[in-house]
Amino acid sequence: MAVYVTQTLHWNSIANSLADNLPKGPLQQAGPAQPGVAQYTNMAGRNCYVLLCVLFVVMIPICTIIALVMCGIFVAAPALQGIKMLPTECTVVSSGIVGEEVSCRCGGTRSRPCFSDFPCLQINVTYLTGSGENITSLLVDTQDIMGYARQCAVRTCVASEISNSLSVSSYRRFWGQEGMTYPCYYEDGNEREVSRTVVKASKWLVFHGLFWPLLILVLSYALGYFFCLKCIRLEE
Repeated sequence: MAVYVTQTLHWNSIANSLADNLPKGPLQQAGPAQPGVAQYTNMAGRNCYVLLCVLFVVMIPICTIIALVMCGIFVAAPALQGIKMLPTECTVVSSGIVGEEVSCRCGGTRSRPCFSDFPCLQINVTYLTGSGENITSLLVDTQDIMGYARQCAVRTCVASEISNSLSVSSYRRFWGQEGMTYPCYYEDGNEREVSRTVVKASKWLVFHGLFWPLLILVLSYALGYFFCLKCIRLEE
């Protein structure tokens, strides 16, 4: 019995010795995590939050404010003007081509811009206001082209000047004959111009043109506040 116990202990010592000499696996060699790894992870996370903070607090709001201004000028303002236009009836008093041709840009690119000319047609009409006052004004095709220093009834601008002239002549034939009467729209306080048609006159255009940029601006600042707060907490 003593011999058996002695042999068992001998073989156990040999097995333990062999186990100690075997190569260790990756998990055994790794050992405890080094302090620098956690520090590097925190730094990378902080840098990520800093970038997101700058993105949502600076970059996106700047782009959104630019979009808001553009929507206000090109969408909301014409729509508000169209909403304020009041219906009436216009009677043509006279019409004719006035002065020299008007220069205009017909598209193209920055390196190769396209410029053209069109004849300036002026149509004088009379109409009654809501108070019964009879006013003579210049007719324009839509309220989009109101407010020019040199007012023309229609501002057709394509590369071909012949096409522009034909388009103006056609407009005069359909809407500029003396004695013609048709519906038109005027704006209180603006006796200089009256519009034959009203386009983009919708409260929903005003709403969408202003609401969505403002919503993006608010959400951007909210997310920016969240990410900036994360940065501060990581520094602490």
